[in-house]
Amino acid sequence: MTTLENDIDIYYAVGNANTQRQESEISAIIKKRNSAGWKLISTTVAIVDTTNNFSNLYLFWEKK
Repeated sequence: MTTLENDIDIYYAVGNANTQRQESEISAIIKKRNSAGWKLISTTVAIVDTTNNFSNLYLFWEKK
């Protein structure tokens, strides 16, 4: 029987959610996880504060 590991990364974003810096940071997280054998299985975004444009990006991972 295959054993699976699950993990989550939470990326906190403040301000404009489409900045180059934020895209680069998220890309680095994904590359690091992929090189360690993790597979991205799901993502979710939660808007926490619309006044200050504060949001969370949840990255759900699985590894065999």
